[in-house]
Amino acid sequence: MKAIEINNLVKRFVSKNEKIVALDDISFSIDEGKIFSLLGPNGAGKTTTIKILATLLLPDSGQAKICGYDVVKNDLLVRKTLGTVLPGERTLFWKLTVKENLAYFSDLYGLNPKYSRKRIEYLLNKFEINDRKDTYVEKLSTGLRQRVVLCRALLSDPRVIILDEPTLGLDPEASRNLRNIIKEIKDEGKTILLTTHYMYEADELSDMVAIINKGKIVSIDTPVNLKKNLDIERNITITSRNFTSNFIENIRQEFFTEVKKEINEDGILKISFYLKKKDDALSKIIKIASEHDIIVDNIALSEPTLEDVFINKTGKKFAEIEVSAK
Repeated sequence: MKAIEINNLVKRFVSKNEKIVALDDISFSIDEGKIFSLLGPNGAGKTTTIKILATLLLPDSGQAKICGYDVVKNDLLVRKTLGTVLPGERTLFWKLTVKENLAYFSDLYGLNPKYSRKRIEYLLNKFEINDRKDTYVEKLSTGLRQRVVLCRALLSDPRVIILDEPTLGLDPEASRNLRNIIKEIKDEGKTILLTTHYMYEADELSDMVAIINKGKIVSIDTPVNLKKNLDIERNITITSRNFTSNFIENIRQEFFTEVKKEINEDGILKISFYLKKKDDALSKIIKIASEHDIIVDNIALSEPTLEDVFINKTGKKFAEIEVSAK
């Protein structure tokens, strides 16, 4: 059974007498026990998708299921199966302690008191915040507050967790710690739907990535395959102490490209150029070097990144998105 199934989902909004298609017939599914990242520019449809899955918004048409439960017909069962971490620090009561917050939400979720006490103790220890259980939430750092938010989402031991930009606003150390926690949650067999504006985060954590743009899923695959199948120019740099003009000209003719020359501080000559395709490039370079008796010290070929994929599919850089999100 799929942990999440979305089929032909459509959602429209009306703004200033104009119809906006937030989700345009999107479909995808997520296997149990996997981390799936949904990436896209602001306004692409990520938040709308998450709100529908979290039973906070009704779709106009199509179907969405969490662990086999329809989010419209079985909304109460979906909520019992799902844990959510949404943006914003006001998902906790700042004037209550950590333990008081978790106890309150346990009661709200209708959890058995005996189970609740054991579960809270387990989560406090797991996320290494047991020593802060009697601290008021307003006194915690942003990173520690986010751990408490995760504890709240995991109180009912849900099978599926939605993490909407969980590391937003965290410093590098807190972000790294939270990524490690996310990996531990996955290791427990839970399914995670993640949104993030940080490419390295999606690349590090995700089993699968979907890119949504203007309400449509424009690409979906593993991070490795998305990068592997991207047809863009790649920069290649060759260093040697005995380049010849004939060798450089041969390279230029072979790859139909301009060649940039540079001498570094050690007197080693470096040439750089762009490849339109990776196919057999290295073997061709080695063959040409051998024909010209060139001793190659190093060959470095840049590989596409997930951000390259994102730019290719949406026309926007993640840096632009981060600025607009602030």
